[in-house]
Amino acid sequence: QPLLAEFANTDVDSIIQSSDMLLSEGSKYAELVKSAFIVLLFGGGLIPAAIAANQAMIGTLRGARRGGDEGNDYIEDSGASGPPLPGQALLFASEEVKLVDVIAILGRIQSAEKLCDWRTLPSTEQAPNVQWLPRDIYKANIRKAKFTGWPADPSTGEPIGGAELEKAEKGRISKNGAMIGDAALDAVFDSWAWGASVATQDKVEATLAQFQTGNSINIGEFTAAAARGRAVTGIGALSFILIQLTAYGSLFIAPFLRVVLNVDVGFGQLGECDGVCSSLF
Repeated sequence: QPLLAEFANTDVDSIIQSSDMLLSEGSKYAELVKSAFIVLLFGGGLIPAAIAANQAMIGTLRGARRGGDEGNDYIEDSGASGPPLPGQALLFASEEVKLVDVIAILGRIQSAEKLCDWRTLPSTEQAPNVQWLPRDIYKANIRKAKFTGWPADPSTGEPIGGAELEKAEKGRISKNGAMIGDAALDAVFDSWAWGASVATQDKVEATLAQFQTGNSINIGEFTAAAARGRAVTGIGALSFILIQLTAYGSLFIAPFLRVVLNVDVGFGQLGECDGVCSSLF
């Protein structure tokens, strides 16, 4: 009988331990379900929007259309000969940015004031002082503008790209409505718009002053200005990624680690550890 009593006590203890374990596991998963329900209730609508925003961000970083000229034909290859723009890798363009295309654009820009009629832009219909030049109007104006001459290198006085390139391409790009690649048009626009779909006259003037002097163009300074404009887009993308990491850490990752692994990494208060949390920070 003592032996039977011992076995009975052992069985009871095992049942009690099993029950405690089941209750503990049930409580743990109930807490996880509760956290998931709160996240889906208040943050579920963020997920589809975040997916769409990330797709657009990746497309922009890979050189997709910048925005502001949707619905217009996009010219990937103008047929220009000669080398690409020096340092074009810094611009993250989806197509090769031809030096000749940049020359065709800058050779049509005499000043910021003559780039467009700032007083009649669509934005002035809302307020006369809001003079924003959209990307599509800029592109149309450049393609219609008169080519005033092949710019020179200020350090040498020679034609940019060399006399042979000027001889081969000047006749073509001087024509009204000459074919110009959109990647080059976007590179010039982004040098003063800094990734936005509109530009203002003061920014255009300030940027042109960095690389344009009369009929001379400092191509190195232009590339640097365009790279700085694209860098703003990169900084914006990095900031967006950090915001997402903080949000997802608070809503998904941190609660899961607390409930399942008893690890507290900070990021909000959702989820509870089963016992004492192991803090990583």
